[in-house]
Amino acid sequence: MGKWKKLRVNAIKESFDQLPTAVCFFDNLGGIVLCNRQMYRLSQYLFQSDMQYLGEVKIALASPPDGVVRLSDMEDTYRFPDKTVWQFEWTKVTDRYGEVYTQLTAADITELHRALVQLADDNRKLDEDAKKLRELSENVEAVAKEKELLAAKSAMHDSLAASITVTKQYLAGDLGEVDAGMVLQEWEKSIAFREAALLSAKEKLFHDAKSSGVMVQMKGEEPKGSAADLMYVAMQVCLNNAIQYAQATELEINIWNNADNYTVMIGNNGKQPEQTIMEGGGLTNLRHRIEAAGGTMNVQSLPKFSLIIDIPKN
Repeated sequence: MGKWKKLRVNAIKESFDQLPTAVCFFDNLGGIVLCNRQMYRLSQYLFQSDMQYLGEVKIALASPPDGVVRLSDMEDTYRFPDKTVWQFEWTKVTDRYGEVYTQLTAADITELHRALVQLADDNRKLDEDAKKLRELSENVEAVAKEKELLAAKSAMHDSLAASITVTKQYLAGDLGEVDAGMVLQEWEKSIAFREAALLSAKEKLFHDAKSSGVMVQMKGEEPKGSAADLMYVAMQVCLNNAIQYAQATELEINIWNNADNYTVMIGNNGKQPEQTIMEGGGLTNLRHRIEAAGGTMNVQSLPKFSLIIDIPKN
């Protein structure tokens, strides 16, 4: 029986030594009770010899020797000279006789750590790409605004050139029945066009509303940045249609500031539509701009006209 018992103990010890996890047990005095080969192998890096007692292990892990690097991104984790990464853990265990032991385990997390490092690197690259996309988006927006300004300047130049030509012909007597009043009217149109072309979307809206005798009633917090410009462009389209088709005297705007977007509802006090409004011209172009910015647009015709748009904050 003694021989079989010894063989069984040896088999258990051999299985314990073959564990991929490094394991060691210490008694309440800090002495080693049981330790497998993997833990002894790691102790060679920590002490250049086999570990002897609990205290020296704690000291070595608190202040690792040259070649053993404590990693800051994971708790109780070390990179050893052979490039493997091990995570240590202390626990208390009690046997069936009530004896308490300290169990030290070290798990090989080399592949897990490599994957986490790769994931962190990928996230950093994604952040860089997102930053570049934001910069590109801002550049595209700036180019679009510059293009609009250039088109306005070009149109303003053409208007002024036409007014100058008409004036020259009038002074030369080449326009027949055209009088000075008509020439003056052309100049007034050019000046009005020049002032409107240089206004921002918000300024142009209120300028046109005042010129048309329409009061603008707004409730809610004004959006920030380009979202505000897009809102005022939508209001401009609604103002034009309200004057032309509904003979409105008030433009009504309600704004809701949501977590990720602004919701804007635009209506007027003019005549109610007699049938479903068909999008075209201004509304179609507006839809393209809003959807290109990642927003949505909904036109409600009956029983009362309203335009509802959602504009992303970013």
